[in-house]
Amino acid sequence: MRQASHKRWLAVPLLWSALTASAIPPPPAAPPQLRDARMTVAIRLVEAIHGRVANITELCKISGTIPVYADDGGATRANGGEISGCKMLWKGHSLNVSVRGAIAISDGPVTFAFASVSVVPPDAIPLCPGMCGPQPLADSRAEVKMNGNPKSINFSLNPNPVSLMNSKPTVWLEADVVAEGRGRTF
Repeated sequence: MRQASHKRWLAVPLLWSALTASAIPPPPAAPPQLRDARMTVAIRLVEAIHGRVANITELCKISGTIPVYADDGGATRANGGEISGCKMLWKGHSLNVSVRGAIAISDGPVTFAFASVSVVPPDAIPLCPGMCGPQPLADSRAEVKMNGNPKSINFSLNPNPVSLMNSKPTVWLEADVVAEGRGRTF
């Protein structure tokens, strides 16, 4: 009886390590890249006090190149290209605004576009300790899908509701995106 109990206790660390193993799969591999496209993003910071918009600050309008993939849009989010962002002044700190995006073209043709903007302060804490990265101060993103192969795609980004609920004071980023195939279709 004592040996059976001892064997169970030996199995506990093994079981515990299996339960605490990260269940988050790695990002999908980058699909074949066809070419680059140009993405222009106009970013605004919105601040709210007591449920009302108190201030809207134009942060920047930036442009850069993003990848165009042969994909159904599934791997595009994880493999977006980063373009040079801008700076945002917040509580005496100059914070980097991260800007990412990508285009994907699948058979049909169907065109997918993805873009995101995010600001993470230096004192950001993880939303879920031990598993999540630092909680952004503001984070907005969008994915769009269009039939055909257009020369340009215009869309706006939506604030991440989790980031919005956890920011003190309430702030979010608004952004308008124009992606262009550089004088031709994507």
